[in-house]
Amino acid sequence: MSQLARPALLLLALNAAVFLVFTLPRTLQERSLASRVATLRAEAQRERGQVEALRRRAQALQANENDSKRFFHEIVKSRQATLLPALAEIHQAAAAEGLRLGQESYSRNDIKETALVRLRITLPVKGSYGQLVGFLRRLERSKSFVVVDTLGLTSAEAGGEASLDIGLSAYFLASPEPSGA
Repeated sequence: MSQLARPALLLLALNAAVFLVFTLPRTLQERSLASRVATLRAEAQRERGQVEALRRRAQALQANENDSKRFFHEIVKSRQATLLPALAEIHQAAAAEGLRLGQESYSRNDIKETALVRLRITLPVKGSYGQLVGFLRRLERSKSFVVVDTLGLTSAEAGGEASLDIGLSAYFLASPEPSGA
């Protein structure tokens, strides 16, 4: 048996050497490739998610740009086209609801880095709760671009009247500065 043991051990050693030289590196390489493929798929999925997020952001920016263009071209008008109709509409809404108006006050502010001017209107009104709610509804449905900034309701008086201090804002486009020739 000793004569067969040596060739068998030699054959076993040769098999082990072939395995170590050819099969083991290929097996390790396949495992490495499988691991790399899984990593690349995960990276690709993450990149697709980032691309989709960027696509949604680009769509939001485009929608904002469209809204901004619409706002400046269709909604906000010049001072002449905005203020008198807005003030008339405010007074008509108050008269339609039967409210009594107090002393109005106005302040003008240029809005930085835009072509807009804000006219802040402080308007005290008195009337019943129903009249005040009706007035606010009319302002909400106004054709003019008027924003209700603040509301200050004081308790109802003995006759059922309440006072409401309303802070409104009307916006209009700043006049272009005359160019000197």
